[in-house]
Amino acid sequence: MDYFSASSMVASGLLLQFVMLTGAQAVVWHWCYALLLGTLYAAHVGYLAFFHFDYGYNMAVNVAVGALYTAVWLIWCLKHRKERVYVWKCAVVVLATSGLLALELLDFSPIWWTFDAHSLWHLSTVPLPLLWYSFLMDDASYKPTTKKGV
Repeated sequence: MDYFSASSMVASGLLLQFVMLTGAQAVVWHWCYALLLGTLYAAHVGYLAFFHFDYGYNMAVNVAVGALYTAVWLIWCLKHRKERVYVWKCAVVVLATSGLLALELLDFSPIWWTFDAHSLWHLSTVPLPLLWYSFLMDDASYKPTTKKGV
């Protein structure tokens, strides 16, 4: 179940990213993209649940989709870094998540027979949603300035 939840988080992140980047008016495109992602997610989970649960395949899919998600956000941050001073928050969350992913991918013996890589992954990602929420609130409040006559 944890693996399916992780895949759903990655897919929903891609959907919300697409909605944010395309704007509120592109409702038909949002539905088409949601249908595509939903279909791909259902096929992925269906394969794992009913045919062959392959941990390596599941991780490869999640890492590949996560890499796409990271690349799109970092490009967005670079593009908007001058007019939106708060984009550093997005960049920090995306880069921190990518860096901390090593705890999820590289397993090691528990420290003090208690803290394994997976538990440290979950612990280290706790503060990230707070910074992400701050970024989302700043971006929702952003009002672009237009230069007249330019």
